Amino acid sequence: MGGSESSGAGVAAGVEPAGAGVRRAESERRLRSILDAARVCFGRDGYAGATVARIAREAGVSNGLLYQFFRNKDHLFEVVLDEVIRDWVRALVPRADRETSAAAKLEGMLRRSVEFCRTTPLLPALLSRDRALQLQRIAGSVEERAVAHRELVASFLREGIAAGEFRADLDVRSLADAICLLQSEYSTRTYTDSPRSPVDQAMVDAVVRMIHDAVRVR
Repeated sequence: MGGSESSGAGVAAGVEPAGAGVRRAESERRLRSILDAARVCFGRDGYAGATVARIAREAGVSNGLLYQFFRNKDHLFEVVLDEVIRDWVRALVPRADRETSAAAKLEGMLRRSVEFCRTTPLLPALLSRDRALQLQRIAGSVEERAVAHRELVASFLREGIAAGEFRADLDVRSLADAICLLQSEYSTRTYTDSPRSPVDQAMVDAVVRMIHDAVRVR
C-alpha cells in the first residue's frame, strides 16, 4: 500500500517515469525527420509524386511509424505547408537590431519575402505545378494571414507618420494594401518562373525606391 501511494505521489508531483524524457525526445526527433523529408519530397516530386513510402524512406523510418504521426499523406502535407507559411510569416518580422526606422522595416519585409520564396523549393513545386489544388487547400489560411499582413504594413506606415519620417497625408489603408500587393506579386514571381513575369534584384530595388518615394516627407 505504502509503495503504491509513494508512486502515485511521484506522478502527481509531475515526476516523469524513468526514460520518459528520452522517449519523448526520440519521438520529436523522428517527427522532425519526417517533416524535413516531406519538405524535400514534396518540393522535388510535387504533391502527386511524393508517396508516403518515398517520404518514409527519405526520413529513415517505416511507413507504420509515419502513420503513427499522420493519418495519411494529405494530413502530412497540410502540416508541412502550414509550417512553410509560418516560416514565410516569420520572414516578414522586422530585424530589431538593424531595422529601427519604419522605412527600413518596409524594405526589409519586401526583400526577405522575395528571398524566402526564391530559396524555398517547396513553393515552386507545389504552387506552380499543383497550383490549383494547393491554393484551394490553403485559401482560408492565406486570406487570414493577408489581413494580418496588411495591418502589419499599416502599423509601419503609422509609425513612420508619427515619427515624422513619412508624409502626414498618407492614405494608410490604401497604401498598405498596395504595398502588400507589390510584395505578393514579386514574391510569387520567384516561383512561377515565367519569362513573361521576370523578377531580379534590379526590379526589387526599383520597387523599394518607389515605396520610399511614395512615403517619404518631401
